[in-house]
Amino acid sequence: MMAQESFFGRFRPATGFSMDLREIARLTKKQAPRRIILSPYCGNNASLASKIADLRGRGEIVVELLPGETECDGLEFNRRLVEHNDQWFVQAISQGNTD
Repeated sequence: MMAQESFFGRFRPATGFSMDLREIARLTKKQAPRRIILSPYCGNNASLASKIADLRGRGEIVVELLPGETECDGLEFNRRLVEHNDQWFVQAISQGNTD
């Protein structure tokens, strides 16, 4: 086995740096919470797919649940897509409540 200096030249001290992510997060500016829309699984529902595409085309963030899911952990949704009389509408929901 060859010595390390044969591969990389002479030995040098590490040149990395240390970063405390909590400190960086504390120093950054607070941003307004993201406005995210929760959508049921689309499947073959053309009207829901069209509504999702329309919302995304207008710059909205829409997260679609997977088949069989009823909620999504890890994100805070402030709106959801609901169906009424075969039409889809965006409805406000309370923070942290996804069901």
